[in-house]
Amino acid sequence: MKSFFFLLFMLAIFFFFFIPDTYANINYTVKKGDNLYTISKKFNVPVSDIKQNNNLSTNKLDIGDKLSIPKANRTPTKKHTEQQRNISAPASTSNAQPADPFEVRYHQVKKGETLDKIARKYSLNTKRIMEINGLTSKKIKPGQQLLVKAPKPDAHIVKKGDTIWSISVKYNLTPDELKDINGLQDNSLKLGQRLLLAKKNAAGEESIQSAFLKLPTDTASNKIEEVKILSKSDELADLSMRERLIVFAKKMLHLPYRFGGSSPFGIDCSAYVQKVYGFIGLDLPRTAREQFRFGEGIDKEELSVGDLVFFRTYASFPSHVGIYLGNNLFIHASSRNKRVTIDSLDTPYYVKRFIGAKRIISEEDFLKSELPERLN
Repeated sequence: MKSFFFLLFMLAIFFFFFIPDTYANINYTVKKGDNLYTISKKFNVPVSDIKQNNNLSTNKLDIGDKLSIPKANRTPTKKHTEQQRNISAPASTSNAQPADPFEVRYHQVKKGETLDKIARKYSLNTKRIMEINGLTSKKIKPGQQLLVKAPKPDAHIVKKGDTIWSISVKYNLTPDELKDINGLQDNSLKLGQRLLLAKKNAAGEESIQSAFLKLPTDTASNKIEEVKILSKSDELADLSMRERLIVFAKKMLHLPYRFGGSSPFGIDCSAYVQKVYGFIGLDLPRTAREQFRFGEGIDKEELSVGDLVFFRTYASFPSHVGIYLGNNLFIHASSRNKRVTIDSLDTPYYVKRFIGAKRIISEEDFLKSELPERLN
């Protein structure tokens, strides 16, 4: 028995003196003002290690959260340094395909899902998913299509309340990456300052994200062709006409705007509406003024997904049109934003200019899955 206790004693001494302290974790409670970046600096541990140690899929922390902080190495390894600088970068292999910066991805809301749950699934914060979908509240409905991956712009203009941390989280960068890209020595920012979100290449050319937002002709053509192919495939066979309409409308987000345009060089509001409805087999006139004469006039309170909303902008007659998405939002080719985008009917600019809405197809037809050949 004495030999047994002696053995236990010796094992305890061994573990106390010889097991490396790099295996010991530190328990930490999140305080006001804390974020993953400040905590990683405090304990000299890469953000990626903290996230992995606590099974975190996002950078969001709440006051009072309990974190298990892995013990820092005395000398940060090259591997850790690379991990901290490239938190979101996937491991590269000789056969790995580069991520497609042009990829746009949607999620169809299922029964019981919440916006927070969907955001976590795609490693987004809720504010970001609301932003890219133009949502003004967290309310979502089953069957609703949400944009969960959008092209990243090439720059951010600093607004009141912005910090290095908040901007880096918004664009899935680390604070060090953001500072490195812009040659910043500290965390100070100025209102109106333009921050690049990706480095230019050796030739000084624009980043690929910038090229996407400007959408060169071939890229815009590819997007339109992709929607055409999708509209003729069986991939969306189980969706109602209304659901297909919204899928096609959102697939054309970010196409460039051009007054009077109806081509990949640029598209105006009525040409956009005409194309979207054309993809579900319905022919509409070319101009907003003519489209306003179509369909059944409805009150603003009666608006339903897929209805057309009209505005007086540069003329006394209906000169702007968009497609209603629900939740007081509409999608349109915007001359103000220079691209297809989503806005709220509650925006003062559109409140003042709203002149009416039209229902092009009936509620009964919207629920049918088969495509009508032509609107009579």
